[in-house]
Amino acid sequence: MMVPEIKMCADGHYRRVIYGLGPFIADYEEQVVLVGIVQNWCGRCIGFPWDLNGEYGNCTQELQEALLEEVDFAMLWDAWGIIRKIILFTSHFPHSDIYALLAPDLLHQLIKGTFKDHLVDWVGCYLEDTY
Repeated sequence: MMVPEIKMCADGHYRRVIYGLGPFIADYEEQVVLVGIVQNWCGRCIGFPWDLNGEYGNCTQELQEALLEEVDFAMLWDAWGIIRKIILFTSHFPHSDIYALLAPDLLHQLIKGTFKDHLVDWVGCYLEDTY
């Protein structure tokens, strides 16, 4: 992926192309799989699940690769929230870091949080109380 490919563009000219990735919008369940973390851990920082309001640094692909080389399986799972068996699909892209590319699916979270979790529960309680 470091060597450019020669492709014909829409204007008919040939250009050298190196493919890259842009922001990846995913809900939390998809982020867990993409980043290879344990459920309830943050996919963007190295914060602990019980203290996500603390100030922690960002997780990077270089940090994860270093941890995979130096730390044993149990310590990765318990202390870092990383699943050792999952290889990031961006590990072979030269200028991409999945941690920097992740973007939250705000519309999905808003709809799920407002309508599914809150409004449906409220209407259900209202109907039970009224009828």
